[in-house]
Amino acid sequence: MINEFSRELPELKPNGRDREFKKYSDDIKARVLYEHLINNRTHRWLDINVLGITSGNTKGRDSANILYYLGMKADYRGLFGGQDIVDVISNLGNNHQDFKIAIELLNRNYELQRLEDVVGLDIESEEVEEGGLVEGGIKYRYVKSYERKLKNRLLAIKEHGVICKACNFDFKAVYGERGREYIEIHHIQQLSELSEPTEINPRTDLVPLCANCHRMIHRKKDEVLTINQLIEILEENKN
Repeated sequence: MINEFSRELPELKPNGRDREFKKYSDDIKARVLYEHLINNRTHRWLDINVLGITSGNTKGRDSANILYYLGMKADYRGLFGGQDIVDVISNLGNNHQDFKIAIELLNRNYELQRLEDVVGLDIESEEVEEGGLVEGGIKYRYVKSYERKLKNRLLAIKEHGVICKACNFDFKAVYGERGREYIEIHHIQQLSELSEPTEINPRTDLVPLCANCHRMIHRKKDEVLTINQLIEILEENKN
């Protein structure tokens, strides 16, 4: 294991093969790198749990080639086990080798983790307010609901940001640090209307709304407004 005071890192040996590296999003590659360097995950584990390769007899080839493109062979697995990601980034940045891409990916992973923590706390606060944190038979349902809300809110924020799409309300601009990165997420098609599990497209299915606009859209359960209908109402009632 490398500690924060050690700067000697294994020699990078990039293989020049970029097919798998170009195949996956930066968010996915960032998690592959994080899980491999810090959590000591094998290539096969990464293929299944990060890249989502569940068919066939995966041997971890895709994740291996992502890492090999960066030059990180077997001696990098678990090299920073248990270390804080900020210290890892600092260690790489102070090394004489070229870790520019790896640092960019780890910074991306750090931001994703931080945003996930923020959004998770927001959802927990909402559940407490609404009486959703209960014991007994409903607990499992809460856990699944929490996972869905967390995933969808993260996807929507990454795609659309945190400004209300109807009235342009910015929580941070009004509430300062307490409002940073807060927004509610509206499903354009109500979940209750879905007859079967459906993959959510954050670009077309989710919209960030402030609390006021979100409540107004859903105020009448038999007359849920579209975003455009709500915008028209706002325009009609401007002072």
